[in-house]
Amino acid sequence: MKRWLALALLLLPSLAQAQPAAWLRERIDVEWVVGTGGWRTSLGTDVRAPGFDAVAGGAEFVLGLEVGAGVGVVASGRALAGEAGGVTTYFEGTGALAAQVRLGRVRLRAGPAAGRILWRGDSATLVGGFVAGSIDLFALGAGRLSTTLSLRLDVDDDIGARTVLPDTSLALAAGLGVRY
Repeated sequence: MKRWLALALLLLPSLAQAQPAAWLRERIDVEWVVGTGGWRTSLGTDVRAPGFDAVAGGAEFVLGLEVGAGVGVVASGRALAGEAGGVTTYFEGTGALAAQVRLGRVRLRAGPAAGRILWRGDSATLVGGFVAGSIDLFALGAGRLSTTLSLRLDVDDDIGARTVLPDTSLALAAGLGVRY
């Protein structure tokens, strides 16, 4: 135990001189998907909402930290608004926590997601999971800033849907944005 304490005391001055800002810049992952287009549809044979389809657009924000060897943890938030069943407005907002694997310019994420869905006076809580991937398209300058293309697939239970929303739904979204 004394050896470990002595080693820690020897390393402490070098750790104090380390640049915490540089360490964070190397490991942080920030994506802002400025333009996202999405489609949500009912799954199965839902008697209450047969043929439910919604087309929406919005944005997504992803904030993550790489903990080592290309593996990280990310949190994301997404908001979409659009049309479902004609002229009625549809809203969806979700948040997620996920594990991420970075393979060069490609990032793959998977994890649980939850949020709310509103349409024609009916609302439900979305609870489910998602898989997503994003790829850097081209760099913007000499640093880490780049454009990104993302694709995301969600499968959710729509808890509390009463009249026009389905019990279970699937969503597919694609978007363009920037990443640091």
